[in-house]
Amino acid sequence: MQFNRKGVSEQVADSIKKKIHDGVFTAGQRIPGERDMAIELSVSRNTVREAYKILEAYGYLTAKHGTGVFVASPEQQMQKMAEAFFVSTDQIKDFFAVRKILEESTVKWAIENSDTDDFSELEEIVKEAKEAAKNNNHDRLSDLDHKFHLTITNYSKNMVLIRIMYYLIDLLSESRTKSVQIPGRSIQSVKEHNKILEAIKKKDVIQAQRYMREHLESVERSITNNNIAK
Repeated sequence: MQFNRKGVSEQVADSIKKKIHDGVFTAGQRIPGERDMAIELSVSRNTVREAYKILEAYGYLTAKHGTGVFVASPEQQMQKMAEAFFVSTDQIKDFFAVRKILEESTVKWAIENSDTDDFSELEEIVKEAKEAAKNNNHDRLSDLDHKFHLTITNYSKNMVLIRIMYYLIDLLSESRTKSVQIPGRSIQSVKEHNKILEAIKKKDVIQAQRYMREHLESVERSITNNNIAK
């Protein structure tokens, strides 16, 4: 394979990335070592080593010491993206704008795609959250908040959305933990979650979307007004 002298490592990385996208290399597969890949592409081992580092940084590959280099799973790729994403105070507005779009669709698909009318799992989460709020168990409240949103996401049965939401919600894990400690915030969130739950049980898409939007706007205000973003 012929490459221009400038940016050879980047071009090698693009070539390998294309093989991943085309299915030549699949998730979990061990790809050729530096020496074999260098011979295959007619470049130096150093070039291949640098290309592998580039692809690992972007989440396409994962190196296992003493074993080799493997194609990352879609979940590993999403996690790498999440780890690289830094949510600062001035990004909160944009972050929640995206989250509102996604989660309004999430409740819609949860209602439309769920193959059961049994939402007891969500009911149990809200019930536990009420008890945790009474006892000021902030760690438990944070976990239950996380679980509430992801349970709705799972009901949607949209695998791409599920992967995105799992890591998107994790981006504000620290802020979420701090936000439930704001006086009145935990009780407010539990009430808002309960309204979303009741709308889902009634299969009222419009109401569920409205309550979800209002909830996220309320959380956003709490975070920004108390300066608890990263």
